[in-house]
Amino acid sequence: MFIIAIPILGSLWEFILQNIFTLLGGLGTIFMALVVWFARKYLAPYLQVESRRRYAEYIAAIADEVTDDLVRKYPKNEWVKRIDEAVDKIIEICSIDSEVARRATSAALARKGMVRGQ
Repeated sequence: MFIIAIPILGSLWEFILQNIFTLLGGLGTIFMALVVWFARKYLAPYLQVESRRRYAEYIAAIADEVTDDLVRKYPKNEWVKRIDEAVDKIIEICSIDSEVARRATSAALARKGMVRGQ
C-alpha cells in the first residue's frame, strides 16, 4: 500500500508546486502593476517639475545676460529708460509671455542690486 501512495503523493506534490508557481507569476503581475501606478503617481510629476525648474533656470540665466548687456551699453543709469528693450529681447529669445519676461528682468536686476522702479 505504501508503494502505491508514493506516485500519488509525487503527483500531488508536483500539482501543488505548479500551482504555486502560477500564483507567484500572478503576484509578479500585480507587483508590476503597483510599480507602474507608483511611477505614474509620484515619479512622473517629479520629472515634470524638474524640467520646469531647468527651464526657469534657463530663463533666469538669459535674463541675467540680457540685463548685463543693457547695463554695459548704458552705464550711467540710462538703462532704466530701456528696460523694455531687455524685456523684448528675453521674449524674443525664450518665446515666453511678456509678464514672465518682466518678472525675469526684475529678478535679474534685483540679484544685481539694481531694483527696477515700476
